[in-house]
Amino acid sequence: QDASTSYHHKSIGGYNAAKLRRYQDVIENQFSRIDANGKSLGPNMEVLNMLNTKYLIVPDKNRQPVAQPNPNINGNAWFVDEIKWVNNADEEMAALNDLDSKATAVIDKRFEKDLPGFNPDIDSAATIILKSYEPNHVVYDSKTTLPSLAVFSEIYYQPGWKSFIDGKEMPHVRANYILRAMQVPAGDHTIEFKFRPETYYKGESISRISSLAVLLLSVAGIGWLVWQNRKKKTATN
Repeated sequence: QDASTSYHHKSIGGYNAAKLRRYQDVIENQFSRIDANGKSLGPNMEVLNMLNTKYLIVPDKNRQPVAQPNPNINGNAWFVDEIKWVNNADEEMAALNDLDSKATAVIDKRFEKDLPGFNPDIDSAATIILKSYEPNHVVYDSKTTLPSLAVFSEIYYQPGWKSFIDGKEMPHVRANYILRAMQVPAGDHTIEFKFRPETYYKGESISRISSLAVLLLSVAGIGWLVWQNRKKKTATN
């Protein structure tokens, strides 16, 4: 895959052909749309906005690719006014067709247990900003006077990612087919996402135990050799 678009920038197309199935679904259904007559409708700009697509590669008058700024991006994270509940993946994808991604989050009903009875309140002055970013640890600062729902321009992936508010683990859900969302209480808070796959830590524990066992066996082996040498010297004397 051509990676020229990724020079100094992240690419929404990824960096190789291996992609999550859900992300590929969005590419196929929202980036290359056609109408009933087979006419191209172009990409769904609301989807590009929620993916924080800062630049679009478009042809200039000489049909050469140039970067065009996108002034309507949602940012790294934002608060929405409402939740649109859907019954399955098909409804979730269809809802993206006419979604106002800055105002509404589309969430599958399977996640209702993580947002019991929750309806986000509207605080026009609420803010949420990206504080730091690493591949396995992302930190945001939020400020809101009302309980709110934050949507993050990060791909939802489970198992592995854990979410925390002020150091306490809290659930997050999938929104808009591929993104993350989370209920945020009123006040000033630090929100973190940490990649902690159980399989990795189990493997790491096994590796440490194995290394310790090898070390103990090595020490025991050296001790046995020293004891044998001393035994031989004693017998000779």
